[in-house]
Amino acid sequence: MPEATLRPDPLTPLLRQRLEISLPPTQRASTCSDVSMLLRSVENFPLQTHTAPPSDPDSRWAMAKVYQCLVAPRPGAAAGPFSAEERGTLHLVHYLHELESAPSLDPAADPAIPRPQSHIHAHLLRELHREFLLLPFPVPQAWQELAVLAIGAEMVVHGLQRGIQPTEVRVVGFQELPPQPAQHGGGLQLHLAAWNGATPPERPAATANPNVWDPNNPLGNELDLLRAPLQMNWIGLSPPYSAGTPISCSSPGAG
Repeated sequence: MPEATLRPDPLTPLLRQRLEISLPPTQRASTCSDVSMLLRSVENFPLQTHTAPPSDPDSRWAMAKVYQCLVAPRPGAAAGPFSAEERGTLHLVHYLHELESAPSLDPAADPAIPRPQSHIHAHLLRELHREFLLLPFPVPQAWQELAVLAIGAEMVVHGLQRGIQPTEVRVVGFQELPPQPAQHGGGLQLHLAAWNGATPPERPAATANPNVWDPNNPLGNELDLLRAPLQMNWIGLSPPYSAGTPISCSSPGAG
């Protein structure tokens, strides 16, 4: 069973002070918490940015504004220089800006054409949000958001490792996990499949339904999701004192 671990805040005191001084006092705690959550979701895999860092001080994008707060702070902010760790955090913020501003994938485009990593990542997040909404039980919004961020990042990693840009995601199976006293407050186990839309996991001829691809029989056109190249078992658990926010997430089996 995965255990909760406390990870260091990616916002160092210098970065946090620079961000806070650019915000109204009532927004500082919540904004820093949200930014730290997003940074943690992408801090453990290789980032591939394809644009220049955001430079528009009047940008409408949230992470572009955060980037400007960190590199061009208001008077009175803590002075630099940045450490290597802080420069790495700035790169994470740059990637998160690419992620938030990534265009939707064109459904008519060839999915086999390589796309920027942030575009695939953003598409996966949208796919996962849809899959959570299709579950036959409600998932708290805050819990769902953290789960989607964790799963999306891991799918990007597994895709990079296998040379696949996944454009399709489906929940194959799920199980609600009841609370365990003094261990966790309950959670969710998911089995997910992902693949690139150019190579759907079709059933082999030996087991194919004779009506496959018959537009008049959509039930015969189902894909064999267990043949998808990316398979992930994901577990998210809430702390024992709350059933609201997952603090422990793992993928005990991914291939």
